[in-house]
Amino acid sequence: MTDLRLDTRFIASDTPEKARFEFKLYNLGSETLTGFKFAYAALTRIRDGAKIENATFLRRFANFHEYAAPEALTLAPGEAWSFAIEGLTHLPKHRLDGPKSAYLTNTEGAVIPCEVGDLALVGGADTGELRHVPEGKALLPLAIQPWPNMVSVSKFQTARPYVPASDATDAQRQAMAATSALAKRLFPIAQTPFRLDGENGIEVIFKSGNFPKSGYSLQFDAERVTLGYGDASGLSYALTVLAQMHHAASLDPDTFELPANGQIEDAPRYGWRGSHLDVSRHFWDTDQVKRFLDILAWSRMNIFQWHLTDDEGWRIEIKALPELTQAGARRGPDCEMIGQLGHIERHYEGHYTQDQIREVVAHAQSLHIDIIPEIDIPGHCTAVLAAYPHLRDPNEPEDNYRSVQGYPNNALNPAMPETFEFLETVFAEVAELFPASHIHVGADEVDKASWQKSPLAQDMMKDRNIEAGTMGLQAYLLRRGQEILRRLGKNLAGWDEVSYGGGIDTDGALLVAWQKPEVIRELVRQGYDVIASPGQAYYMDMVQASGWNEPGAGWAGVATPEHSYTYEAIEGLTPEEAAKVKGVQSCIWGEHLISTAHFNYMVFPRIFAVAEAGWTQPDNKDWMRFCAICRQMPQL
Repeated sequence: MTDLRLDTRFIASDTPEKARFEFKLYNLGSETLTGFKFAYAALTRIRDGAKIENATFLRRFANFHEYAAPEALTLAPGEAWSFAIEGLTHLPKHRLDGPKSAYLTNTEGAVIPCEVGDLALVGGADTGELRHVPEGKALLPLAIQPWPNMVSVSKFQTARPYVPASDATDAQRQAMAATSALAKRLFPIAQTPFRLDGENGIEVIFKSGNFPKSGYSLQFDAERVTLGYGDASGLSYALTVLAQMHHAASLDPDTFELPANGQIEDAPRYGWRGSHLDVSRHFWDTDQVKRFLDILAWSRMNIFQWHLTDDEGWRIEIKALPELTQAGARRGPDCEMIGQLGHIERHYEGHYTQDQIREVVAHAQSLHIDIIPEIDIPGHCTAVLAAYPHLRDPNEPEDNYRSVQGYPNNALNPAMPETFEFLETVFAEVAELFPASHIHVGADEVDKASWQKSPLAQDMMKDRNIEAGTMGLQAYLLRRGQEILRRLGKNLAGWDEVSYGGGIDTDGALLVAWQKPEVIRELVRQGYDVIASPGQAYYMDMVQASGWNEPGAGWAGVATPEHSYTYEAIEGLTPEEAAKVKGVQSCIWGEHLISTAHFNYMVFPRIFAVAEAGWTQPDNKDWMRFCAICRQMPQL
């Protein structure tokens, strides 16, 4: 417990201009406080020209706000200081839309952390609705998620370990041992699903053959299972299905069993079954990332989009540009980067060395997962520009545009040669580290006023006859970025805004449609290959119910677990259009996920709903079965 406590109330209004935050800072310590400054970080920011009561506004940088207490204020132990703001950037919708962290700076310059409570609602409507996942019902006592595309099992038995047949090859035994190790990492105290020898085991007979990519078959009787597969991923997925069934049957034998007669014939619906993870806002160490990869593998997902850079932090070592991690990976008091989100009271930092990147990539490859690195450009580059301010147009006015997150002048300038020198250097090192076919370049949320007051950019627009304003400039930068990547043997992936301003060459390009479901059709008709990831269904940071006390973001509405499960990305598309949709992906943004508990509540079980959308044909899905099985799945 700290000596300071902040409580905040939102006084509801029909308009952001009249909406109010009312703050109360309690001194729970033993010292009297005078002449101090107070700072907090909140995703709901104050408007320019907001009315401030009983405090003096000092500065705002994105989500960071700082005020001075009244000169005459004396805050004795047990007393509280109240101040208020009228005029917010948007209307809060949920309890996490207020301050997430705060601190006080005393007259000696010392930083004193402050405990922060949830944002309270005063006068607004609250449905009271909270997340609901039914108990569900599985018609067959088998725990498999995602569900296979053909299951015909008529007899069942209690759990016993699986053992390889005597003629199993070394590679087959190694695959079995690897799946057993995966199960042990995810469930350390659970029974092991496989043994390489032993009595009373169910024999696994391996048969290689002609199967669809990543496909497999399982033929069961009481004493053996015949496992057919065509490639290494199909073998791994079949073993994972056996391990899932064994785990649930040994943990909950009253509900789940193993097959004793019947068969499973299976192959994935989509080749891209992915999840994105933002490690810029909240850094994950390599062990945490590897556990997340284990969870993806357990649910037969095969793509990990690693969001390594953003305004809040640059998380990957670039040897030729050391300042990116020296300055751009560290934020907080006395840092080049101002504190944001949940940790402004302390130095918050972290990045991956190239050796650590290689370690994570190797772990992913062992799980049949491709890692798609994301280097977010041209916007979301506050960390880059903090490390290398020379990448700014020196004649562009400061703070002449702000991103939707409130960051001023945060986009790399396409009119500066130094921008492309920077991209050449970064992409070359990233391409060497990641063997996947694509590098994701972001290209989302560039403010429409970006570069419009940059003399260099305006001159370039005239010289090159760029008529589409900011988006035309962005398209020019991305086309050059695509050329750089092609020279490195990589294709360009990005968010759906890559298509703006004339877009890029569609050959080899892959766009993740996130803003709304209708964007999927728009991109397909422009000729792009598309990954479906609409915020309304597949964003794991979206609230799961309408009530004020439900944690999460609300810009895309409510993404209930049931909607995440039942959403169909290709609904309304022709067969030709549907063929351009290459897969589905969950997105995990870090602004609201400030603890493991928050992460588990928000991400699970919805990420498994996305996994099933990527694997299981719609006619084979069942919401109540999913609910019954998802409780057997791992969490962080």
